[in-house]
Amino acid sequence: MPDISTGTPPQTSPLLTFNLVDDPWLPCLLIDGTATSLSLRQALLRAHEIQDLALDTATQYPPILRLMLAVIHRAAGNGPHPGPRSAKEWILLWEQGHLPADPINRYLNDVRHRFDLFHPQTPFGQVAGLRSSNDETKTIALAIPFLAAGNNAPIFSSVRDQEPPSLTPAEAARWLLHALAWDTAAIKTAAAGDPKAKAGKTTGNPTGPLGQLGVLIPTGTTLWHTLMYNLMILGNDNSGSGDMPSWERPPADARWREHIPAGLLELYTWLGRRIRVVAETTLDGPRVRRLVLCAGDRLRTADLYQTEPHTAWRRSIAQEKKLGRTVFMPIVHQPGRQLWRGLGAILAHQSVTDTAPDELKPPDVLVQLRRLASGPLAGKLLLLRAIGMTYGNQNATIEETYVDDLPVPVAVLGLNDLRWEKAALDGVRDAECAARHLGTLAANLAKAAGCKDDRLLNGRRDNARMSLYATLDQRFRRWIATLDGGGLPQEAAYQWRSTVRLRTHQIADELLWRVPPTAIRGRLVNLARDRTEWLDAALAESRFRRALDTDLPQPPQEADS
Repeated sequence: MPDISTGTPPQTSPLLTFNLVDDPWLPCLLIDGTATSLSLRQALLRAHEIQDLALDTATQYPPILRLMLAVIHRAAGNGPHPGPRSAKEWILLWEQGHLPADPINRYLNDVRHRFDLFHPQTPFGQVAGLRSSNDETKTIALAIPFLAAGNNAPIFSSVRDQEPPSLTPAEAARWLLHALAWDTAAIKTAAAGDPKAKAGKTTGNPTGPLGQLGVLIPTGTTLWHTLMYNLMILGNDNSGSGDMPSWERPPADARWREHIPAGLLELYTWLGRRIRVVAETTLDGPRVRRLVLCAGDRLRTADLYQTEPHTAWRRSIAQEKKLGRTVFMPIVHQPGRQLWRGLGAILAHQSVTDTAPDELKPPDVLVQLRRLASGPLAGKLLLLRAIGMTYGNQNATIEETYVDDLPVPVAVLGLNDLRWEKAALDGVRDAECAARHLGTLAANLAKAAGCKDDRLLNGRRDNARMSLYATLDQRFRRWIATLDGGGLPQEAAYQWRSTVRLRTHQIADELLWRVPPTAIRGRLVNLARDRTEWLDAALAESRFRRALDTDLPQPPQEADS
């Protein structure tokens, strides 16, 4: 057993082996409702029989899915060129209804030796023999952001460094991939042999690559659908680019560098940290309780907008001034803000060029689905999964995990009939507009009652807005799922506007019922430039209803009723 107090490495056995290709490590839920654990090979070949991966946490989903996609790209390719390279090739894969067994088996057999978690020379996703400058190891909880380790101390975690968790090899593999993708930033223990380390530390580390994004993954009714929705058509642009996954490259060592990924496959398998998990032989089999975690390769987010497919982007003038070229930065998810409220950025689809850049750039994975919407994907309903991390002080701790799912009919993505997209975006705008007017009403009622504290007024405004968003949330999700190309878009838009108006008036009525007598009497309130005006509850209500009718006029059905 290791000396936990000092972190001295335990005795390990050279006979330990756990190969991700053929040993089960992926918890899955089959379409018949059965839960099981599968190897990488089994999960790929049986993807059409699997509802979805059933992982420890939602943030494990993107790095594991991207690993599987990298395998499919290589197996579906031609020699050194990953595939599919055209829409025709993608459609041929789609029409099979399952992933091609022979190419996947051949590829996995060729690279199987690089997927052993405990290999003495080439451990999967790790650096063989990696050690810190003082030969200490850290608890495996360092790779699990929801457990206490070092500076990261979640309030409700019962785990402490002196009592590290004991992970099976399967669990260790999943959390290894998670750490490579999402690890916190700031200072890292220096690896022995790292020429850039100083005083036993490496500073300036960014978060893992996914930690800098607002991850968006379209999912389907089976894992096969999900993999196909995310299987990018690579074209011939990367011929000779040297793009390949990490397991096809020479084994990494303690040295790290900042560079631009050669392409999608290197990005999907980016070694954002240098890690070595330490295995022990126990009566229950191999277990992992400790690891070495050091600085890994760095990438500049500003270099990724033409490669990274799983996030939306916003043009950054500040970065353009610094770098002297067009730059888009990822749009990250905002805690407490439902995904559908950011639908405008997600669905933006104008062309982006260096000569005439637009302000927003949608995720490339949705741009591709938009092009396929009128073909093999017609009539499909996607579930857009949003995943992100919110980091704390200097990105050195994790404060919150963002997870949200939004049904998106393929009809909303279609290029041939933009009316469905317009209906969806107008639906979001109606909700935002109503929330704004409702917030103004709440603030005006508070002013009429005598409130002068801006913080309290903003609180009243935000509470009213959030009340409306909360009551519209599930209703919007059900409504947008009906935009499948049937019926008329205008009728669907009228139906939603009626819902927004009804719920807005209900909350407004509740606010008005609760006003104190002072608000009914009213008072003079201060305006800008030392001006004042009389404000009471009746005037606040009148302004609210007039503004709502102006910006969200009654739909014909509502007006006739």
